[in-house]
Amino acid sequence: MSETMTGSCLCGAVTYTISGEVIAAANCHCNTCKKNTGAAFSTLIVVSEDDLHIDDPEKKLVEYRVSDKAVKHFCSKCGTPIYNSHVAFPGFAMVLAGSLDQPCKVAPNTNFFCSRMLPWVNDIADLENFDRLREG
Repeated sequence: MSETMTGSCLCGAVTYTISGEVIAAANCHCNTCKKNTGAAFSTLIVVSEDDLHIDDPEKKLVEYRVSDKAVKHFCSKCGTPIYNSHVAFPGFAMVLAGSLDQPCKVAPNTNFFCSRMLPWVNDIADLENFDRLREG
């Protein structure tokens, strides 16, 4: 896929454009990704760092060194994680799919760290579903 995609943080202080091809899309179930997103897993799209164009006029994009190998880049105003970088993948950015303006344009085709997958994740599709917040 080489269609231009856009994204932002929740408050809109940090926006971005991806101008190149999505190299991969995956769900990561590692404990770091769970802590990074506050979710059961994270969905990441891998793009070339050269194709990720950040617009940050207020200088709100900050980084947190997660380990000696990984860095999380996020909005310091609202906390939205935008992308991660990792020494094992030099020159690439792992963009959090939830920060895309149209996350439905990419679908993961791989799961990583399945040994750390929460036991109920495989059953998500079987849960009772509602189109909006269930009241009462």
